[in-house]
Amino acid sequence: MTEKRQYTSAQIMKFVIPSLVGAIAFIMPVPQNDTFNTILGILIDIIKAALKDYLPAAAMVFVVLSALMSLIAVVAKPKFIMENGFAKDLFFVPPFWLVSRLLGGVFYIMIFFHLGPEIIWNMDNGGTPGIVLAPALLIIFLILAGFVPLLTDYGLMEYVGTFARPVMQPLFKLPGRAAIDCIASWVGSSSVAVVITTKIHDQGYYSDREASIIATTFSVISIAYIYVMADFVKLPHMYFQILISVYAVTFILALIMPRIWPLSSIPDTYSGKAGKQRIGDDTPSGKTLGGWAFELAVDRAAGQTLTSTLRNILKTLVSLITSTMPLVVSWGTIVLIIANSTPVFRIIATPFTWMLNLMSIPEASEVGTAFILSYADQFLAAVVGSNVTTDAARFMCAGISATGLIYMTEVGVLILNSSIPLNFVKLTVIYIIRAVLTVFLLAPFAWYFTM
Repeated sequence: MTEKRQYTSAQIMKFVIPSLVGAIAFIMPVPQNDTFNTILGILIDIIKAALKDYLPAAAMVFVVLSALMSLIAVVAKPKFIMENGFAKDLFFVPPFWLVSRLLGGVFYIMIFFHLGPEIIWNMDNGGTPGIVLAPALLIIFLILAGFVPLLTDYGLMEYVGTFARPVMQPLFKLPGRAAIDCIASWVGSSSVAVVITTKIHDQGYYSDREASIIATTFSVISIAYIYVMADFVKLPHMYFQILISVYAVTFILALIMPRIWPLSSIPDTYSGKAGKQRIGDDTPSGKTLGGWAFELAVDRAAGQTLTSTLRNILKTLVSLITSTMPLVVSWGTIVLIIANSTPVFRIIATPFTWMLNLMSIPEASEVGTAFILSYADQFLAAVVGSNVTTDAARFMCAGISATGLIYMTEVGVLILNSSIPLNFVKLTVIYIIRAVLTVFLLAPFAWYFTM
């Protein structure tokens, strides 16, 4: 019989208090107007509203600094960067990322000051990622960096994961702690879930395959965002129907995607920064599931200090801002210019148009374009949906903005900048598979609720 561990009240509270605060902030739904939000979401909204006049300028400064520091690191290789592991990983980047960051800095200056061709800085193109998306991300990252350690570093993952493992493993081929990623995104945001997944992967608790599955199938769009999309496509009265449909389709895709290529081909190796194997999933002989979950959680919290937590918060914030925001501006601007000025995306969308016609979805050509544009940014599908005239077409546009999951201006960039072994080609294939299956899985819901 395994001896039961004894803990002091202080040790227990070190697990309970931060974990409870984190869970309430990220997960507890709070009524707000006609929908639900989280304390974290409400806090983000309040700060964005208070600082909205200053955020574009602040975001521009950070994007330009990221570009300049990356250029200095790659060209001059100064000691203060090259001899610091964190700074080197952050700024000494391959040519593609360097060019992307430099473009982000140049574009942002043009957008903010209205310099150069209007096609770059108008609100239909560069203005959206520069004046809308990047400033919003700045506040999201600021708040996110401060709260994520409460979910990841003080035992909540271990506690929830131990209980969830009997369900997560047979259904989704995942460890139990992946459940918290799904819950955090469900009531928070998909970017929150990807940040959590990356952090846990780097710590060695997710294998490469597990992290890849979680980031591309469990980073579900939040319930608050689904309401925003429903309202934007002029179907606010069908929010609940869209919500049910999206989560039903997402659940089915979560069962399918880990079992097919490319996710099924990713090995169970550990390429995260810690380089260790996952621990604590198996309940030792003589211990109850609840007792083992409690021990893992308290032991995890015991290793944390205020200094280490603050250091992690700062590193997370700097990493998110430096790695993500320049790419949101650079590639968001490029994609929107192509989408608004050429027929390229409409041509690429032809196979989706055929499939949507096969499923009797009206305005199939416009909806097909939404299925392609959603890969660039989830909001673009809703933009298309706001301009179609039938409820079924609007329903499908709102749906793909949620079920696609991998939109490159945010989630895709976060994944590509992480240690998770998913490159652009694999992400594209995963998105295409998800989008194709969404056509056939979501269309029956669109018929039932709108026709």
